[in-house]
Amino acid sequence: MSSLCQPGGLTKTQLLGQRVICLQPANGFRVAIDALLLAAAVPARPGQITMDVGCGTGAAALCLAARIRGVHVTGLEIQPGLAELARRSAALSGLSARVDIVSGDLLDPPSDVRAGSFDHVFANPPYIKPGTGQAPANQARALATIEGDASLENWLEFCLARTTPSGTVTIVHRHDRMADILEYLSDCHGRVAVMSLIPKQGAAPKRVLVQVTKGQEGPISYLQGLILHKDDRQFSNKAEGILRHGQPLQMWDPGYVKE
Repeated sequence: MSSLCQPGGLTKTQLLGQRVICLQPANGFRVAIDALLLAAAVPARPGQITMDVGCGTGAAALCLAARIRGVHVTGLEIQPGLAELARRSAALSGLSARVDIVSGDLLDPPSDVRAGSFDHVFANPPYIKPGTGQAPANQARALATIEGDASLENWLEFCLARTTPSGTVTIVHRHDRMADILEYLSDCHGRVAVMSLIPKQGAAPKRVLVQVTKGQEGPISYLQGLILHKDDRQFSNKAEGILRHGQPLQMWDPGYVKE
């Protein structure tokens, strides 16, 4: 990722080897590699309909649309200012025809995001439980990182409800919240895959990707973790391929056949 200063307290950040341009505030809410890894894990195909819940400035939505030609992405964002930046970013990236940004709250969703209408839904929910950490001074950043009226369970429930009967839901979250996610998904009647995101070899994972495929049954698949950095702090070859070149991050078994 590289950023250039823009008028009005914004930066223009280039993602996926300059295939995506993302406008974001110079201070406050900033895109991290979590969004790019999330987009890479969505197993969408050309022509499918997807949704990014809590899309922020649109990084994950735009990266998915740039990676897979013909896929359509709807982004839902509660903060109108960030939603407008996502729309502008879609235009700058030449993706407005396939990326729609909707302002709204998942607890009171707009009609644009009907239940059961998306092949794939993905989200990067707020990581921190209320009252367990110091809130960022910047309001936009606080809303993006600390659970508000919508709990983690609300996020998961919303995502599952919007997905087609055979679709997927993909979440990136803090590794220490994995048990909470898996507990809720235990009753979702879907096949779950888990991939830890590891800062470097030998380090404890800090983030986790969890994906559920509805309409399939089976035990939880704990996949090999993704090591993000080499010892010299450069990205690992696998991470480099995802973040710079738009390679997919596979979390499903292509040989799996529903019984």
